[in-house]
Amino acid sequence: MSNPSAHLSLDHIGVIVSDLDAAATRWERLGFKLSPRSPQMGLNAKTGDFEPWATANRCAVLSKGYLELIGIHRPGLTNPWERFLGRFEGAHIVALRCASADATYPRLAEHCDDFDPPVQRRRMAPYGDGEREMRFRNIFSRDARVPECRYIVIEHQTPEVLWQPSLMTHPNGALAITTVTLCANADPDLSMRWHALGAKEVCGPTSVALTSGALQRATQDELAKRFGGISLTPNALAHCEVAVQDLSKTSSWLDAQAISYGRTDTGIWVHPDDANGCIIEFTSRED
Repeated sequence: MSNPSAHLSLDHIGVIVSDLDAAATRWERLGFKLSPRSPQMGLNAKTGDFEPWATANRCAVLSKGYLELIGIHRPGLTNPWERFLGRFEGAHIVALRCASADATYPRLAEHCDDFDPPVQRRRMAPYGDGEREMRFRNIFSRDARVPECRYIVIEHQTPEVLWQPSLMTHPNGALAITTVTLCANADPDLSMRWHALGAKEVCGPTSVALTSGALQRATQDELAKRFGGISLTPNALAHCEVAVQDLSKTSSWLDAQAISYGRTDTGIWVHPDDANGCIIEFTSRED
């Protein structure tokens, strides 16, 4: 059988919050330069038309991948993320990039039934002093079958609209999103999903090595041991590793912002309370 992960790279992690402005302020204190607010849109299944959603995003765009904040912008409109907010504010989305969603979908579908066929998405996004249309084609995991998060396999059709050079230099020196960790024990359904994404079988499916970046699974106890005894929500995205230019400069920035941090063997990490529900670990390592 073909290996889907041979064609995928780590694209972004999505953190869903109720107050986008407050979350953006928190991330700017962490040293991320965020893109301007970009209202989201989706396809109305009944009319076939694209329509505004209740939410908007702001992104920390890196040389490889990005971190996305999603929050309420227009209350009262359709909010596709309401179920996730009802569970908790924090990281709910992990996206993997592909060259072609239509070519990738059959490779996923041959391994499991947890993904819907590709759908087209578009919206107007800030670009320089104006706007440009952003287009992408997405494969979404099926929420009814996938409780731990929303997986997205994304084909960027207008990557230049997102990866604007003016947005890619950050006070904390962030360069790339390198690893996303799911806090979960292994179970047959999760194992099947990770096998579909190309998981390595090492004492069970514990990692997905991608063309760029990786997904990992760790238990609550394993994460607590690594991150100072922290208590994390089970069966949920818990940790994002970001490679930086110079770890000493990153720590100096956090010191200047009076943000406390812990240390690991490979870097420094900030508490979920300071990063809207997700451990962010800064390292000097980049794949």
